[in-house]
Formats: sequence, structure tokens, C-alpha cells
Amino acid sequence: MDVARRSLAALQRHARTYASAARHAKEPRHFAYQDRRTKLSERKTHLYGLYERLVNESELLLLFQMENINMPLMSEVRAQLSHVPIPQSDRDRLVELNGGQPWELPPSRFSVVRTGLLRPVCRTHASDAVQELGPYLHGQLAMLSCPVLSPDYLGRLLRAMDKPVAAAAATADPQSGKKVPKLAPLVAVVERSRLVEARGLPALTKLPDLATLRSQLLGLLSAPSQQLAGLLTQARGGRLAATLEARRRDLETPP
Repeated sequence: MDVARRSLAALQRHARTYASAARHAKEPRHFAYQDRRTKLSERKTHLYGLYERLVNESELLLLFQMENINMPLMSEVRAQLSHVPIPQSDRDRLVELNGGQPWELPPSRFSVVRTGLLRPVCRTHASDAVQELGPYLHGQLAMLSCPVLSPDYLGRLLRAMDKPVAAAAATADPQSGKKVPKLAPLVAVVERSRLVEARGLPALTKLPDLATLRSQLLGLLSAPSQQLAGLLTQARGGRLAATLEARRRDLETPP
């Protein structure tokens, strides 16, 4: 019983001491890092909005895996990209997108991405192809975005990016602690409708531009029906080609 009384008395003294300390507690101090937290939140809001615009307004989004890419090397890569000219036909498309006004922004954008912010943007997007980027959004990534899809321009960009990274990798000495940089294409979304993995990029860069495709299509549609049927047969459109051939014979048969 004496032990119980002593324990109860000690507990009461502790409670009185805690209450007294609480009454005399000082106002919490304000530190500079607390202001930086607020600014970081604003930064995240800005980046989230930026990623939304890039996803919605870019015909090409290409993600890259990054390893040991420091800021000087990143700046050198951006400088190389800035010197790559975009074909005139694609520049004309940029003018069309801009309502007929000259396009004064760079035709491409390359930057490190915050995957934690890009992930919800892709997850809530209406496009299935954009949503499929989700599993790729982890680790250190960079993103190349272009408002218009230009296969030729993309090929030039990839070659320009490889030059400074390859030069830096050639001078890296793992024994001295200098790690080998890596900047490798991972996956792309084309026109917000198709997911293209890295192994499909070489074929993508060899496609003709939109102006060439339009001229080829126009020539195809204006060709005589017999020539059109032959072209479709060569393209393995056998059933459709046979239908067009039968229709041609019907038109040529006198009533």
C-alpha cells in the first residue's frame, strides 16, 4: 500500500510539473527553413502546371534515364540542342499553331523532371498512352518535349545530345572516383496517342515528315484507279485492292 501511495504521489508531482511548464512555455520560434517550405510548395505548384501544359501541348514527349549527369554537362547538352535547326516545314507548323504569328520559343525543351509531380499528371490524363508512362516514372529522369512531331528533327536532337555525353564518358576514370555519365532514351509518347519504347525510336526518326506524307497521300489519291489498285496490292491490302479493281472494271464496261 505504501508503494502504491508513493507512486501515486510521484505521478501527481509529475503532472503538476508538466502543467506548470506548459503555462510558462515560450512561443514557438520561427526559422528560415519554414519559409523555404512555403516556397517549395509554390515551386511544386508551378512545376505541376508546367507538366500539364507540356503533356497537353506536345506532340512528342521523350523520357531519358539519367546517371551521373552534373549541371555543367546538362548545360552543355542544352547548348547542343539549341543549335539544332528544325526543318522549315515543321517551323511552318509552329507558326500555324501560334495563330499565324512567328514562333519565338525554342522548338524543343529539355529538362530534369520531378517524377513525383509528373506521375499524377500522367495518371489523370485522358490519353491511355500518357497514362502508360506511369511505370516508367521513377529514378532520375529527364524529358525532351516538342510541340510538333518531326522525325528528322528528333534524329538530329538525339545525335546532338549524344556528343557531349559520349565525350564526358570517354574521359571518366572510375578508379579516380569519376563516374561514367549516362543519358539514355527510355520511352516516348507520340501525339498523345502512342507509346514508343527506346528500341522503336530509330524507326521513328526515319519516318518522313508531315509535308512529305501529305504529298505522297495526295499523289496516291490522284493516281489512276489501276495504279492505285497496284499500290494497295504491294502494301498487302489484297482484299481492298481486289474490290477497287472490280469497281474499275465496272466503270470501264460500257452499258
